[in-house]
Amino acid sequence: MVKIAGSFLKIQSDAGKIGELDKVCDYIHFDVMDGKFTENATFSIDKMKNVISELKKPFDVHLMVYDIKKYVDEVLPFNPSYIIFHLEATDDIEEIITYIHDKGCKAGIAINPDTLVSKIYPYLDKLDIVLVMSVKAGAGGQPFIDITNKIDDLIRYRDDNNLSYLIEVDGGINDSTIKLVRDVDIVVAGSFITSSDNYQGQIYKLKKSLRNGFTLAELLGVIVVLAILGLVAVTTIDNNIKESRYDSCMVQKETLIEGAKMVMIDYPDLLPTSSNMSVTMNVSTLQDGGTVQLLQNGSVINSKALTNGGYIPDQLVNPMTDKPFVSSASGVSVVVTTSNGSDFDYTVKFGNASEDCHK
Repeated sequence: MVKIAGSFLKIQSDAGKIGELDKVCDYIHFDVMDGKFTENATFSIDKMKNVISELKKPFDVHLMVYDIKKYVDEVLPFNPSYIIFHLEATDDIEEIITYIHDKGCKAGIAINPDTLVSKIYPYLDKLDIVLVMSVKAGAGGQPFIDITNKIDDLIRYRDDNNLSYLIEVDGGINDSTIKLVRDVDIVVAGSFITSSDNYQGQIYKLKKSLRNGFTLAELLGVIVVLAILGLVAVTTIDNNIKESRYDSCMVQKETLIEGAKMVMIDYPDLLPTSSNMSVTMNVSTLQDGGTVQLLQNGSVINSKALTNGGYIPDQLVNPMTDKPFVSSASGVSVVVTTSNGSDFDYTVKFGNASEDCHK
């Protein structure tokens, strides 16, 4: 499932808005520009330190600078998940990767749209993440440049060489262009979110654009065709069907969870604030709307009537039963709980264990 990383480049002077962005995104993308590698410069790390230290979500640091080691040392105290530097900013690529790793942080390389992806092939076995820029580094709000061929090349190289680096895309992302990069691991969105008064609504639009996926029929279709051609043994077919059912089921569970997250974005006052609170949303509510209740020790303390459904696709099918989730006699729902009021657990509950994902 693609994760959305929010960039606060356009709102770096507003700590309150950065805090709101932190609440609704999966990750935070922190841009650092020195005004030399790029035409523009961002605020200094020292000026941003209070905002950075308050971030709750994991974040990566995108260094658009020449003096890379200096900035690595400045951001390390804030425990970023990744530090990413530009291939175009230095000739000492391996030295910088080693420097970041030796400091205990994961390392990544970013490339501008006009840089050949083949130039980073020698370093990919040492990287934890690759950032493909779909705009020229240095300013927010630029239009998307098609870099899908680079994504395809990086995915193919990762698979062919059994590597595990993540692929991230940054620049010109909106609810239309995100569909072009749905095969990456992380998508950075900035102006599309922060230019709106409703950050939650913009995140919803992005994730809604990513919802479409393979159906069970499509997954099984490939196996059936191979079987007809006599290229797959019967036992292999059986195992592949089981694997496909399981994989498809896990995708469908994630779809249910994403739908529940969208409800919580639209109705944040229903989020649990302590461990004795919970919210349960059944499949029919996520599809067609209905009343959602916030419970405390089993008693209703808040409820909302969803003005519309559509949080998950109609007639979402459970691959383990080949029947729509909504028709399950045992009941299927997503339960939202919290231990501290800021981190939330979304769990898909099946009334019958045999309907849950299994191989």
